[in-house]
Amino acid sequence: MSVPTDVVMKLMWPLFKHGCNTTCDNFFTSLDLAVHLAKERCSIVSTIRQNRRELSQAAKTKQQLHETTLFKTTTSPTSITLTCYQCKKAKPVIILSTLHPDEEVSSESNTKKKPETVLFYNKTKAGVNVIDQMARKYSVKAASRRWPVHVFYNVIDLAIINSWVLYKKTCRSRISRREYMQHAAEELCGTSPNNQSDELAEREQEPPTKKQRTCLTSKCRNRMTLICCTCKEAICGKCSTKVCLKCVK
Repeated sequence: MSVPTDVVMKLMWPLFKHGCNTTCDNFFTSLDLAVHLAKERCSIVSTIRQNRRELSQAAKTKQQLHETTLFKTTTSPTSITLTCYQCKKAKPVIILSTLHPDEEVSSESNTKKKPETVLFYNKTKAGVNVIDQMARKYSVKAASRRWPVHVFYNVIDLAIINSWVLYKKTCRSRISRREYMQHAAEELCGTSPNNQSDELAEREQEPPTKKQRTCLTSKCRNRMTLICCTCKEAICGKCSTKVCLKCVK
């Protein structure tokens, strides 16, 4: 059993023999998973990738816009339906289903002629695809060649989304996810406004609007945007000195 199939079977084992349906991402979908779920009296409706070995070449060919092609197999304990729907010119959608033995085009979407499997998948995909879309919009991921680092980044993205949802429900707040992530990053880095010194706060409150001439020496002709923390006048790097930092204790 492959790793994606093993993950889905472990998550679904409390619902075996209850006739429940599974909607998952195309990373987990395979013919082997559909057979294992059919033996446990569970169905599956999900998209499948075009590079799967069990797909025939006819299922990978492009069709006319809004055209549907249906494939069936009866070798497993239940009939498996493969729906190939051309939603865009260069983006076909392939959905594997064991819940829909017959395919019908919905009357609600006459222009796009969407089949029932596509409409059913759009209604039940929210738990998987919506959170992936949210994680892609605001993410902490960075370039790295080590796969454990990418797993760690993904864990952080999902943890922030879950904590944001819980915070909104418990505190009854309408804070946006972007503001929540900014506050969480400041607290994790220890650079919240409460921990900053008064000097840094004054510098941020009164930034110079344009370049001014330094006033410490008459021979200096440099024009800088930095200001002195005591006299609030413009100062350059040559006319400034470094201050020794002292511990709070």
